[in-house]
Amino acid sequence: MNWPYLKRGDITGILFVAVLFTVITLTLLFLPQLKQDFGFGPEWQCARMEEGDPICVRLVQEDEAR
Repeated sequence: MNWPYLKRGDITGILFVAVLFTVITLTLLFLPQLKQDFGFGPEWQCARMEEGDPICVRLVQEDEAR
C-alpha cells in the first residue's frame, strides 16, 4: 500500500490542531474558576457536593445586615 507524502500544508494543519488542543487543555487545567462557574456573581459562594447539585449561599456584607 502506497502512503502519500505529507506536504507543507498537511504538516502545518497537524501542528495547528496540536497547538490548539494544547492551549485548550492547559487553559482548563490552570484556570479552574472557568469550570466552577455556576452562573452567580462574586457575592455568592458555592460548594460542590459528592452527590447532587452544588449548594450556594449569598455572602452578606456588614452594611446590608443592619
